[in-house]
Parts: sequence; structure tokens; C-alpha cells
Amino acid sequence: MEIGSATVLIEDIGAGGLRFLSHLKMPANDQLVLQFETEMCGQPLKMYGHVVRTTSWEQDYYEYAVRFTTDEGQHLEINRLVNRLAIRYRQRREATTGRFWKGDRQEFLREMAEKSPVLQANER
Repeated sequence: MEIGSATVLIEDIGAGGLRFLSHLKMPANDQLVLQFETEMCGQPLKMYGHVVRTTSWEQDYYEYAVRFTTDEGQHLEINRLVNRLAIRYRQRREATTGRFWKGDRQEFLREMAEKSPVLQANER
């Protein structure tokens, strides 16, 4: 079953999982598999995982830790891209290719909440 999609702010990513911020509230549940799509070092990246930790962040937002449920090959690919990104960042002091947010995190989350039909439907 597909529930829908939302844009989230990925704060940290590694071979085993990621951490993200969102205006949506979700439980930590290994039965709910999330799909993440992004671009890193010019390569599209699709990852699957489940929430292992949920915490409140600021007043109206949430921070999630996700453990990937992908195979070893996918873990290696993510690790390779993360390492390549880290090397490029050390050389240039900025991420050159990919989808990165350089502004205020709360501003990003406010914009996503305003665009979210789920949040708007619940506010009525």
C-alpha cells in the first residue's frame, strides 16, 4: 500500500541509515517502510528504510532516525557516494552537485508544511 509522499530535510546520511526532519508525525515502526529519493554527486539515489527513533524537534517538527532495509550492494553504493561527497566537500568547502538546502531549517520545514495536503486537510 502506498500512502503518499512528502519532501523532508535529510540531516545526515551513511551506509546504514539516515536522519531527517519533517513536519509530519510518524511512529517508530519497523512495519512502515519509507522510500527516500535524492541525488548525491550527480547520481540519483533511492533508499528504503524504517523509522527506529522519533523525537520532537523545535515546536512543530520531528526528527527521525531511519535504518536502511537495503541489500549489501546498496549499502556499499551509499557509502561510496557519501565518501565521495565528503572528499569533494573537504576540497571545495561546499557541496557542488546534489540537492542541498543551505538556508534555515525551520524555514524549509515551514515551506514544506504549507505545501503539504496532509497537513492542510488536518487543519480544516
